[in-house]
Amino acid sequence: MAATDRVLYGTALSVYCCKLRLALALKGLTLPETPPPDGYTSAAYRRIVPQGTVPALIEGDFVLTESDAIIEYLDEIGAGRPLMPQGARMRARARALSRQIDTRLEPAARALFPFVGARQPVPEAARQALTRPLDIVAQGAEGGRYLSGTATPGLPDCGYWAVRAVLEALDGALGLGLDLPETGPPPTPESAEVLETYRRTLAGWVTQKMGDA
Repeated sequence: MAATDRVLYGTALSVYCCKLRLALALKGLTLPETPPPDGYTSAAYRRIVPQGTVPALIEGDFVLTESDAIIEYLDEIGAGRPLMPQGARMRARARALSRQIDTRLEPAARALFPFVGARQPVPEAARQALTRPLDIVAQGAEGGRYLSGTATPGLPDCGYWAVRAVLEALDGALGLGLDLPETGPPPTPESAEVLETYRRTLAGWVTQKMGDA
C-alpha cells in the first residue's frame, strides 16, 4: 500500500508519537500526522481506533496501535530503512530494551507530571522509581553506543531519545538532578529536528503548567 493511503493519528505531546516520528525520520519516510477528531478520548476517535490511543496507523480497514508494533510492521513490509537488527538474539535484545523503556522508564517519568507547577516537593520514592530503568539504559548505552547494539540507531534508541527529552524537561522544572545516560546522537538532520521540535513542545507545556500554578 502506498504511503498516501496511510493515515497516522498522533498528538504533539505524546512521547510515543515522538518515538514513532523519530523512527519515521530514521527510515526516511514522510507520513504526516492527523490529530484525533475531538481528541483521542472522544467517541468519534474510538469509532476509528477502538483502543483510543495514539499513535495509530490506519490502512483501509487495518488499524494498528502501539508504537513498537507500528515500527516493526513498517520494517516487515519494507518501508524505509529497517530499524530492527539482524539475528534473533539482537532483535530480542532490542525488543526487551524497548519494552523496559516503555513500561518502566516512561511510566516513572509520567508519574512526575503532577508535580510540575504544583509547588510541592517530589517524593523520594518517585525519584527512586527512575533509578533501575535508567541503570538498565546506561548498561545498554555504555561507551555512548546505540541501544540497538548496531552502528546505527534502532527501535529502543527512538524510545529512549523521546523519554529522555521528557526527563530533561522535568529535570529543568523540578530540579531532580538526574544523571541521564548518553547514547549515540540522532544521525540525520530530520531525526534531530524531530527531537528539537519535541523539546520545544515540552518546554511550552512546562511553561503553561508553571504559569497555571
